[in-house]
Parts: sequence; structure tokens; C-alpha cells
Amino acid sequence: MPTLVMMHGMTGTAEMMRPFAEKILPLGWELIVPEASFEHPNRGFTWWRYENGDQPGRRILTATELSDVDSSLLKLSNLMPDDDLVLGGFSQGGAMAQELLQFDHRVIGVIAMGTRAVRPLELRQRLMDIPAAKMLWMHGEGDHRVSLEAGLEVPQLFEDSGWDVTRIQHSKGHMIPIEFHFSVKEWLESL
Repeated sequence: MPTLVMMHGMTGTAEMMRPFAEKILPLGWELIVPEASFEHPNRGFTWWRYENGDQPGRRILTATELSDVDSSLLKLSNLMPDDDLVLGGFSQGGAMAQELLQFDHRVIGVIAMGTRAVRPLELRQRLMDIPAAKMLWMHGEGDHRVSLEAGLEVPQLFEDSGWDVTRIQHSKGHMIPIEFHFSVKEWLESL
């Protein structure tokens, strides 16, 4: 059976992500809900620390921030089983799901919600080197943390590489609307 890896966003925790992950988990699948390494000064944890404070809309990460991403990736890659994987996450967690594709795991799907690409050029190159699979992309039109424009780059990168992408664009903000939880579960069950 496949394993779903579902990662929280900045200021989140594994405990906060677990109820959603369990709700969408198909019967018989394994579940991993990792927690980011870096404590956030306000609440929870973060996969990378913003050097000059979090500035919504800033697209390029600094070398120090990318170093945090790489540190988190190394920790995450060591948690991955040898099963078929669906890598998923919200916000920073969704970015980490995409970044994990640089490792040779058997990925059958990616879930990217309210997120963007951290290193789009490197991701495009990696997508050319691995077998195409399926992606579920979800983003809010009213997202002020990660703009819709930045979010739309993600499904385009995957579609350009031959992935089968399911898009859910909703009118809300930086969130996973409850009315789409069942759609995510159905998508997983279709794999």
C-alpha cells in the first residue's frame, strides 16, 4: 500500500496537520506527518526561517533560507519508506513536497496546496529526469500569503513535464477549505 506524507505550513505543527491527513487518508494506506525542525517565534514550526521576517509576496529565498530548506530536506528524506509515495503539503509543506522530488523515491503523486515553487528552474530540470505522475494542486484566489500568480507556476511546471494535474482553484484565502477535503480524498483513492 502507498504512504501519504503530509506536511504542515509555516507556524503549523504535525499535530495540527494530522486530523486533515487522517481525514483524507485512503483505507489501508500508511501515513507520515512530519514536523519541521525550526521553531517559529510566534507559534509552531517552519521548514525554513525567513532571514528578514516573512514578507508575503517575496518569491526568492536567500542562500541562508535555501540552506534551511536543504537541511529540512535531508531530515525528511531519511524518514521516507521504500513504498510508493504521495508527497503532500500546505504552504511551506507543499514547497517541501516538490523539493523532495530531487530524491529517488517512488512518487506516484504530489499534493500542493496554497504553495509555490522554491527553486522553479531546478524543479523543471528534475521533472524532466523522473517519470511523470499525478498532481493535485489547490490554491485560493484570495490568498495574500502566497499569491495566486506565484501558485499558478506550480501546476504549469508539472503539466509542462507531462504530469496529469488536477486543479482546484477556490475563492478563499490561504487555507484548505473544508468543502474540498472529500475531493482530495477521492483524488488519492483514484491513484
